Amino acid sequence: MQDVVAIDLGGGSVKMGSARHPEHPKVFPNASAKQKGERASFLGEAMLGMKDVGALALRRPVDRGFVVAWDLQREILARALKTLLGGASPASCGLVLTEPYLNLPALREAAVRMALTELGFASVYLSTPAPLSLRAHAARHPGLPASQAGCGLVVDAGFSFTHAVPVFDWRVLPAAVRRIDLGGKALTNFMKELVSYRSMNMMDEAYLLEHVKEQLCFVSQDLRADLAAARTRRSPHRREYVLPDGITDTWGHVRTEEEAAAALAAAQQAARGGGPRLPKQQVLVVNNERFMVPEALFHPTDIGMEEAGLAEAIAAAVQAAHPHLHSLLYSNILLTGGTARCPGFRERLFTELRPLVPDDYELNIYLADDPVLCAWQGAALLGASPLYSQLAVTQKEWRSCGMAALAKWNQ
Repeated sequence: MQDVVAIDLGGGSVKMGSARHPEHPKVFPNASAKQKGERASFLGEAMLGMKDVGALALRRPVDRGFVVAWDLQREILARALKTLLGGASPASCGLVLTEPYLNLPALREAAVRMALTELGFASVYLSTPAPLSLRAHAARHPGLPASQAGCGLVVDAGFSFTHAVPVFDWRVLPAAVRRIDLGGKALTNFMKELVSYRSMNMMDEAYLLEHVKEQLCFVSQDLRADLAAARTRRSPHRREYVLPDGITDTWGHVRTEEEAAAALAAAQQAARGGGPRLPKQQVLVVNNERFMVPEALFHPTDIGMEEAGLAEAIAAAVQAAHPHLHSLLYSNILLTGGTARCPGFRERLFTELRPLVPDDYELNIYLADDPVLCAWQGAALLGASPLYSQLAVTQKEWRSCGMAALAKWNQ
C-alpha cells in the first residue's frame, strides 16, 4: 500500500506529515520572510530556525483564505517535502490536501495541477478542513450519535476567517456555511494597533505579535468586571512581555513577578552606586488588550464591523440546514483553529449560544485536543483508510479526463 502525505494548507501555517506515521507532523509558517536590509530570505520551514524575528517583511501565498501566489506556495511545499520524504519520490505517494470553503473551480483546478503535475504526486484528494476535523473528532468520541451519522457543526477559527460549517454524512452543507470576516490575522493587526497606541510602536512586528497574542490573550467571561479590574492601579490583567534581543532570546518571554522584582532591586542598587547596571530590556506592557482582542470575535460591532458575532453566526448556520438536523448539529459543535486555543473560548461561546438554542435541544461544545492539528489528523486518518483509494484522482485520470475527473468528489 502506498504512503499518503497529508497537508493542511492554512493561511498562517502548513501542517504536513505522513498518514502512516501521524505522531509527529511538521508545523511551519506558510510564508517567506526577509529581514530589513538583508537580501537572504527564509522560506516556510526555514523560518523555524530564525534567531531574530524582529521587523520581518513577510510574503504569504494565501490572501483572504485563497492561494494567490502559486509559485511561492509550490516552492514552500516542495522544500518541506524533500525533508519529509527523504530520498523517496512523491510519485510513489498519494496526497490529501485541504482547500478553502466554497472554493472556486479555477483555484481547485490549480491546486490539483500543482499536486499532480508540478509536485508529482501519484494521486490527490482535496477536502475542506471541516469534514476532516469531524473525522478526527469522531475517532475520539465514537459513541456520539452525531459522530455515527457524520454530522456536526465545525467552528473553524482560522487565520483569514472564522467559519461555522454544518456537516452531514461527512459532507459540508454549502448553503448553510456562515463566515465572519475576522481571523487570527485580523486579531493580530488589531492587537498591533492597540499596543502601538498605548505602549510602544509594534506596527512592523506582526510576526512577533502573533506569538505574543498566543501567549497572553484570553476570552473574558465577564467583560464589565474585567474592564473595571483593568482600570485599577494593581490590575490583575497587567503583564510585561520582555521583547527578544535576537541573541539569547529568540521570541521573548512573559516577565515573572520574581524577575520584575529582581530587576527593580538591581536598578535601585545601581542608582545608589552599589552595583553594576543590568542590560536594559525592552518591555511591552499589556493590560486589557489581553481580552479585548479576542472579544472582537464575539462582538465585531465593537471594532466597527457590521457583522454578527460568533454565537449568532452558529445559530444562523444551523437554521440554514434542514430542520431535522438542528438537534444533531447543536449536540456536536467542534471548535478548531488557532484562535480556539484562547483560554475561556469554549466557556464564553457556550454562555452566549445557549440562549439562542431551543430549550429542548441539547447543546454540546467540544474543544479539539489540538485545535491547530485537528484537520490534519483527520486528513491522516482518511489517507490511511481504504476510502482514500476510492476518492483520490490519479495522474492517469487527470490526464485523460481533466476537471471531469473531480466530479466524484461532489457525488
